[in-house]
Amino acid sequence: MKKDISSGTAKTLHPRNQHNSRYDFDFLISVYPELEAYTTTTPFGDTSIDFANPDAVRTLNKSLLKAYYAIDYWELPKTNLCPPIPGRADYIHYIADILAESNSGKIPTGNTVRILDIGTGASCIYPIIGHQEYGWSFIATEVDKAAKNTAETIIQKNPDLKNEISVRLQSSKRQVFKN
Repeated sequence: MKKDISSGTAKTLHPRNQHNSRYDFDFLISVYPELEAYTTTTPFGDTSIDFANPDAVRTLNKSLLKAYYAIDYWELPKTNLCPPIPGRADYIHYIADILAESNSGKIPTGNTVRILDIGTGASCIYPIIGHQEYGWSFIATEVDKAAKNTAETIIQKNPDLKNEISVRLQSSKRQVFKN
C-alpha cells in the first residue's frame, strides 16, 4: 500500500473509509484544538504531524475519533499500543463486506449484529469503529486486566458505547472462547 508521505494517509483505503483523503488538519483542530500543538508544515507546504512522535499520533487519533466517530473520551496509557485509525476502520469495512455476502448483498446494521473481538486491547478500537459505523454490538475480550480496565473506562465515558460493547477479562490465553 502506497502512502502519501505529506499527509500520512493511505491512497488505497476501502471506498467507505472516511479517511480516504488527506487529513484535514484545519477541521481536526477545530474539533480537537489540542492537535494544533503537534502540527508542523512539511517541506511541501502541507500541514502534518511527526508520525514518529507517539504523543502526536495519540492526539491525532483522539481528533479523528471525536470528528468522525463522536468519541469524546479516548485515553490510553503511554505503555499501550496506539493503533492507526484509518487502517482499523478499513478492517471494519471489509468485515461489513463479508457479512453482506451472506445477507443478500446488504450490509447488516444495528445491534442485532454481535461481533466477538478477541484481544481488544486498551484502545477497544475495532468495537468503537464497528459500533459507530454500523451500529454493531461487540463482546470484546482481553487477557490483560489493565488494558481491559482502560477499554471499560473508554466505553463508560462515551454514552453511545455503554450498552453496545461489553469487555470481558479472559484469564487464560489458551481458552479464548471460555467465559
